Formats: sequence, structure tokens, C-alpha cells
Amino acid sequence: MNKATIFQYVILFIALIITFNIISLIITNRKEKRISDFSLSKKDFDDKTIIDKISNSFWNFIHRLSNHLIKNNYLLKKAASYEKYIFVKEEKYKSPIDYIVVKIITFIIFVLLYILFTFVELIPFNIYTIILFLTIAILLPDLVWKISYIKKCQKISLKLYESIIIIDDNLSKTNIYNAINKVIELMDENIADEYQRILTDLSYNISLYQAFKRFYERTKIPEIKNIYHLLNIEGEDLELTFKRIRNEFEYVDKLNSSVVGTNNVVTALKVLYMVIPVCIVLIILIINPTYFNELLSSYLGIVLLQIVFLMYILEALIINIIMEDKK
Repeated sequence: MNKATIFQYVILFIALIITFNIISLIITNRKEKRISDFSLSKKDFDDKTIIDKISNSFWNFIHRLSNHLIKNNYLLKKAASYEKYIFVKEEKYKSPIDYIVVKIITFIIFVLLYILFTFVELIPFNIYTIILFLTIAILLPDLVWKISYIKKCQKISLKLYESIIIIDDNLSKTNIYNAINKVIELMDENIADEYQRILTDLSYNISLYQAFKRFYERTKIPEIKNIYHLLNIEGEDLELTFKRIRNEFEYVDKLNSSVVGTNNVVTALKVLYMVIPVCIVLIILIINPTYFNELLSSYLGIVLLQIVFLMYILEALIINIIMEDKK
């Protein structure tokens, strides 16, 4: 038995242990969520699940590491786009720069894995495998976070009409602040988190129109764009404005109640269409590094490869145009 075979068995054994533990955690997490609503005093106990505790510990560790990078202006600018991934309740132990730290750690891990795999001859050492590993290391964290955020936006889109109903029903009795607080109190954490951000914006004297516009810029949910446009047009009479918003939601819901979060789905498809061709080419080159040699050795082959590359760029542009039309 050679060292590569032994290494494969070791990796398989570790993978089985990790899989078993993940399944156990998921089962435990589901059981905790099922019984949590029947506890005598939910607020008097720490109702975090095991997965929540592991996640919090991980991000606390990352947050401590990121303190060394917080003074780097370039990294702070790059990290700004990750702010939307952080829930308001997570801001005590999570910041945008933490995501940069995770990307750096992921990159280091993949480099070490590549060195290990090439050392035991599980994969060949060549430029194609290097590109593949580095591409995965750079794109994987962003892909995971993007998919997670898309799921969050889809949940928000499903509950958006219900939140407008709550605001509309409460505006006749109270002010906009209390109406939004009622949404935060009654609805799930995904949409409650965004309304908490709106309240924060209002506390800094940002107008309700601008607060909803920022809500749209984070989530890209088309219905929110309609909300802030109506807020801008209707002016200060919020009760009448939200009644009109509610009526428009009812009309749209009757037209098509099954389509929600369309823009986010298109975004996900765009990412998939862009990434999949590159991954296929890289996998082919790993399996057979000489696969494209015949094409590269002739003038016609080089021309064909250039045509394919131009078609890929054209596809990317067309997909981007379609996506912009959907917004």
C-alpha cells in the first residue's frame, strides 16, 4: 500500500467523522428549536443552539484577529461591501473587516492543502491545478456568503407584504417609529433585522424615503424600490402613503403570487453561468493537462479558442444586461 492510498483512507476517515458530527449537530439544533417555544421562560435562559454557539465562538476568534487589520484603509474600503451580511444583533462580535480575515485564512488553508496534495501525489503539480486551487480559495467564501444573503432576501421578499400590513394597521394609532418596532417584534429575524436598520437610519435623521432606499440598495428586492418611490412622491402623509403601498402590494400579489425575489434568483444564475464554464475547463486540465495541446499547436485551433473566449465574454455581457432589465 503506497503513501497516496494511505493518505486517501485517512482523509476518508476524517471526512466520515466530520460528517457524523455535522449530522449530530443538525439533529440537536432541530430538537432545540422544536422545544424552545414550549420553555417556561424563554428570555430567562440562554436559547442559543449549539450551532449558534459554535458560530459565535468562530466569529469572536476572527474578530480578535481582525483588530490587527482595522487601521488598513485599503482593507476597510474592500470590507465595506460585506457590512450587509451582518445582522444588527451580531455587530458586537462581527465587523466587515472580519470577512477579509476569513478570506485570508481560507486562502492560506487552500495553499497548504495544495502543497499537501501535491506532496502525496494526489494531484499533479502544474499551472492549471495552481489556478484551480487559488480560484476556489478566492471565490468560495464570497459564493457561500452571497448564497446565504440571497436566501435571506428571498425570505424578506416573502414577508415584505405582511410587514407593510403591520405598519399600515399601526399608523392610525401611533407614529412610524412604534409601527416599525411592531414589525420587529412580530416578524422573523431576517426582515426584523432590516427594519432595525431603518430605525437606526431614522435615529440619525435620515428620511424614511432614504432609509427604504438604503434597504433596497442592500437587498435589491424590486418591491422595496416601489416603496421608496411612493414615499418620495406622496410626501409627509405616511398613513395615506402606506395605504397606497398596501393596495399596490395586493394588486401585484393577485397578478403573480408565486414570483418572489426574482432579482436575487437572476443574480444567483448569473454567478453560476459565469463560474461553471471556468470550473469545467480547469477540471478537464487537471484530468488531462495536454487536452488542449492539439488546439494550441495549430493556427485554426488558436482562432477557435479565441472565438470561444469571445463568446464567453458575450454571454457574460448578455446575462448582465438581462439582469439589469430585471431590476
